[in-house]
Amino acid sequence: MLKYTLGTLCVVGLSVAMPAHAVIFDDTFIIPDSEVILDFNNTGLDWVYAGPIAPNEFGPGNIQPASYRAAEGWRVASVSEWAARPDWEDFTRPGFATPAANSFFQDHSVYRFASEYWSDFTHVDLNDFAAGRVTDGVNGLVSGVPETIYVRFSNFSGAVPEPATWAFMIFGFGAIGGAMRRQRKANVKVSYA
Repeated sequence: MLKYTLGTLCVVGLSVAMPAHAVIFDDTFIIPDSEVILDFNNTGLDWVYAGPIAPNEFGPGNIQPASYRAAEGWRVASVSEWAARPDWEDFTRPGFATPAANSFFQDHSVYRFASEYWSDFTHVDLNDFAAGRVTDGVNGLVSGVPETIYVRFSNFSGAVPEPATWAFMIFGFGAIGGAMRRQRKANVKVSYA
């Protein structure tokens, strides 16, 4: 019975800690590496494709500025970094053909983007990025409705477990310790001489 209870708690804990991809995320959910171009062209820089935004609309509901995820290391690029940024085709996943440059693209299985982590959007507009309409809020096109990309150093390790994660870990260790203690007591045999 105890094993069943511990197993159920683990499954519930994992389902709470790792929500389905269809959910709109906020800044407490770390962008997974699967949605990032890691160490682009061996430059020591990671790039993330955040989504469509008019620069005068940065903020809640729309794409957030890079500072929204500064705890994960995301920032605007320097001029030289921006000059060597990835192109829209570079966000295609390895082994897949580059998708057509259309608007309202939502297929995460063939293309890396993280709009859900930055906004209320669940899409990117590849046609804008393909036409060169891309910004980080400072570099690139800062008028109209460009796409946004952000950069960070590849060795950035600022991630700290969330309070809920700590709570699940402490609870889990406590449950395991309690089960071991209970089992040890159950095996003790007393004999009287």
